[in-house]
Amino acid sequence: MPNDSDQHVTVKKKRRSSGLRFLLHGYRFALIAAIAILVRLHVQSEDRADVGPVDISLGTVQAFLPDAASLTPATDRDGAYVQDASGKRIGWAITTLPTANKIIGFSGPTNTLVVVDSGNNLCGIEILSSKDTPEHLDAVRNATWFPRQFSGVPVAQLGGEKRLDAVSGATLTSLAIIESVTKVLGSDPPNYRFPDEITLEEVVEILPEATSLAPQESPRGWFDVLNADGQKIGTAWRTSPKADQHVGYQGPTDVLVIMDAEDKLKAVALRDSYDNDPYVRYVREDWSFPEYLAGYDLAQLANFDIEKSEIEGVSGATMTSQSATAAIGIAAAAYQQEREAEETPAIATTPISIGWRDLATIGVVIAALVIAFTNLRGKKSVQFGFGLIVIAYLGFFAGDILSMALLVGWASHPVPWQKCIGLVAVAIAAFAVPLFSKKQVYCNHLCPHGAAQMMILRFSKWHWTVPKKLRVVLSAIPAILLAVAILIAFSIIDGNLAALEPFDAYVPTIAGWASLSIAIGGLIFSAFVPMGFCRFACPTGAVISHVRWNASSDQWSVRDSVATLLLGLAVICFWL
Repeated sequence: MPNDSDQHVTVKKKRRSSGLRFLLHGYRFALIAAIAILVRLHVQSEDRADVGPVDISLGTVQAFLPDAASLTPATDRDGAYVQDASGKRIGWAITTLPTANKIIGFSGPTNTLVVVDSGNNLCGIEILSSKDTPEHLDAVRNATWFPRQFSGVPVAQLGGEKRLDAVSGATLTSLAIIESVTKVLGSDPPNYRFPDEITLEEVVEILPEATSLAPQESPRGWFDVLNADGQKIGTAWRTSPKADQHVGYQGPTDVLVIMDAEDKLKAVALRDSYDNDPYVRYVREDWSFPEYLAGYDLAQLANFDIEKSEIEGVSGATMTSQSATAAIGIAAAAYQQEREAEETPAIATTPISIGWRDLATIGVVIAALVIAFTNLRGKKSVQFGFGLIVIAYLGFFAGDILSMALLVGWASHPVPWQKCIGLVAVAIAAFAVPLFSKKQVYCNHLCPHGAAQMMILRFSKWHWTVPKKLRVVLSAIPAILLAVAILIAFSIIDGNLAALEPFDAYVPTIAGWASLSIAIGGLIFSAFVPMGFCRFACPTGAVISHVRWNASSDQWSVRDSVATLLLGLAVICFWL
C-alpha cells in the first residue's frame, strides 16, 4: 500500500505535469498567433509602400468613355477627372485601392478601376490587380455578366435600392469588389459645375508673395500657399462643390477664399458663376466685397449667419453678393465638420449579413459538435450519413472549407466575419474545440476531404502498412508545405496557396488542375493507406492538430521543434 509520502509526491508530480501542460499548450497557441501577427505586419508594411498615386490608363478609361482625350488628377477627391478634346470635364475615374484596402475577399483586397460619367452614373469597372486567390479572381473575371451589371447604375443607388449579384463559387471575392466600388463612390458627386481648379495666378492677386500651391491631404480641395522660401504664408480654398446648391439670383457662384498664415480670412474673390452677368460684374468691381469677412477664422465662418450680420451686400447686386457670402459660410461649415470628423473618427462598421446558407452551416457545425461529444460518433450509420452531408453541403454547395489560402488571407487582413458568419463558425469549431479538449472536430467531422477519405475507408479492402522509414519521410510533407506557405505569405517566393491543397476541388467553378490532382491523388492514396492524406499531406490539418489537447501535451515533441523552426523562418522572412 502506498504511504502518505508517496501520495504527496504523486500529487506534486501531477500538479507539475498539469502546469507544464498548460505552459506548453499556451506556447503552441502563441507560436501560431506570432506567425499570424508577423504576416499581418508584413502585409501592412507592403500596403503602406503601395499607398501612392495609382496610374490610371487613358486607354482603359476610353473603353468606357470613348470621347475621353485626357486625364487630370483631381485635387478635391481621389482619382482623376476625364476630359474630352475641348477640355470639358465628362467623367471621373478612380481605383478602389488604397481607399478600400481593408475590404478583402477570400484572402486579399482587389484593385478595381471605376469610371463614372458626368451624369454621376457608372460607366463600368475593370479589375486591375488583386491579392485574392487566383482561382476566385479567375471565376469573377470569367463571369462576363458581373462587370456589366455595374454599367448605367446611378451612383446614388449603390448600396441602397440597387442590389448587385455576387459570383457563385467566388462569393467573397465578388462581394468585396462590390463593397469596394460602393466605398470609393460613397463621397459627394464629382464637381462638374465648377471644374476649374484654383490657380496660382488668382491667388497672387491677393497674396503677391505666393510662388506655389501645395494641395493638402485634408480637407480635399485646400491648398497651402507657399512663398519663394517654401514657407507657408496662407491657405486657399473655394466654396464649390460644398455650396453648389446655394443659389443667388439665377444660380450658384464659386468663391475663392484666402486665409493668412494665422488661419484668418484675408480676402475673397468671385470665380465662375451661373448668376446674372451684370450682377456678378458689380460684385467683382466692388472694392469692399473681398474683405467683408476679413479676420474671421474657419469656426467663425462656419457659424456665420448673414441674416444676423450687418452686411447689406453690394448695391445693385444684393442677392448675388449675399449669396456668395452665405456660400462661404456653408462651405466653411462643411470643411469644419470634416476636420472634426477626422479628430474624432467614427468607428466604421460593416453590416452583419446572415443568410440561410450561414444558418445551414452553423447547423452543420452544431450537429458535428453533438456527434463528437456523444456516443453518436461510434455509430457508423451516423458517420456515413453526416459525412455525405458534409461533402455535399460544406464541400460542393457552400464551399465553407478551411485552407492555408484562407488562413493566410485572414492573417494578412482583418477577417471579414460580417460576410461569412458560417465559415467563421467552422473556424471557431476547428481551433477552439481541440484547444480545450481532445476532440478534433473539424478534421474528423467537418472537413469534406476528410469525410471523403472516411467513405473510402468504409469500402476499401486494401490496407497497406507504410514502412517506418517511408513514414518518417511522408510525415515531413506537412512541415515542408507549411514552410512553402510561409515563404509565399511573406512574398519571398511567388505561389498560389490554394494549389498546395485539394480543397478548391470541391468548388468546381474555381478548381485548378493542381487542386484537382491533389484531391484525386490523395483519395487514391487513402484507398490504400487509411486517412493517408490527412495523416501525411495536409498542412491545414497539421496546424489544427498542433493546438489539440492530448495526453502528451505536457511533453516537448518533434512537432514543437518543427513549429519553432517555422516561427524562426517567419521571423527571418519578416526581416528580409
